[in-house]
Order: sequence, then structure tokens, then C-alpha cells
Amino acid sequence: MEKKYDALTEGITVFGMRNKGDIRILLCYILKSLDVPFSKSGLNEVLQSTSLANFFEVNDALSVLQEDGLISSDVREDDEYFSLTQKGREVADRLETDLPEVVRKTAVASALELLARERAARGAKAEIIRLKKGYHVKLTITDGNTVMMETLLYASDSIQANAVADSFMASPGNLYSGVIESLKL
Repeated sequence: MEKKYDALTEGITVFGMRNKGDIRILLCYILKSLDVPFSKSGLNEVLQSTSLANFFEVNDALSVLQEDGLISSDVREDDEYFSLTQKGREVADRLETDLPEVVRKTAVASALELLARERAARGAKAEIIRLKKGYHVKLTITDGNTVMMETLLYASDSIQANAVADSFMASPGNLYSGVIESLKL
């Protein structure tokens, strides 16, 4: 049976979701795979950056999933965070194979990368240490009590040291993602 295309498709890739039901299944699959509450802005970023669904369809799908009791939400840090309910988990388990494998893998990989960047940003710290000649800038990313990454950079003067620290603190997830990417992990 051929699926009806009923979703807005502007900016959607060839493998993108053109069916509202598929978008809802994909959102359930992402939440099931992550198994942690995930933000509305994060879900939108994941599906838009991968061109799998557009903003309007993602937000509509989240509303429908919540109305149907498949997801629950709570508001924190100026965003809404969604979790899969038991009913939603059962739907994801039953219907996930209705989605192409490339779509599932692309969405989850993007979501995991975003989750890692968000965690890194929450636990970021930059410390400037004065030396006899120059400065060390100690950049640390933690997840609770676990140090995920720590690096020490040399800066010849305080202006450079402050610029390094400010740049890192503006987007600590970029450094962490860059290191992970360069190691091909």
C-alpha cells in the first residue's frame, strides 16, 4: 500500500519524511534510542540539519504525540523536554522498521552528536594560569563528576589567553566534537 504524502516537504532530502505518521514514528524512535529527555529545540535541530523533516511538521508531530500519550514533556532551561511513555516505546518498537535504515541511523547519529555537545557545554570550564612567560589556558569539559576532556593550551599573553577561554566558553561542544571527529570515533 502506497503512503500518502501529507507533510510539508520544502527543504527535505530524498530520504526525508513526507508522511506525518512517519515523522511521528521517527520522533518516537529517536527518543527511544537516546533514552533520555531531549529538548524540542534539539529535535528540531536534528531533523532540520539532516533535512529529514521541517520545523512545522516536527512541532505538529510533537503535539500529536503528546495528545496521544506517546510522549510526555516538562519545561526546563527555557525549553520543553520530551520523554517517551511506555505506550510510545511500544509504538517505536513495533513500527521502527517502517522507516528506512538510513533515516534511522542519520537521525540518531545527529541526535547523539547534539546531546554530546549539550552535555559538554553544561560542564565547560576555562581556567587561565599565569606562568613566568605567558599563560596556560586549561579547558575542561565534565559530565557530572566525570572529566570527559581536559586540555592545556599555551598563550603568549593575557589577551590571547582570554580570547582562547572566551572562544571555548562560547561553544565548548565544538572543541569536544572536533576532537572526537578528528579521532574518527
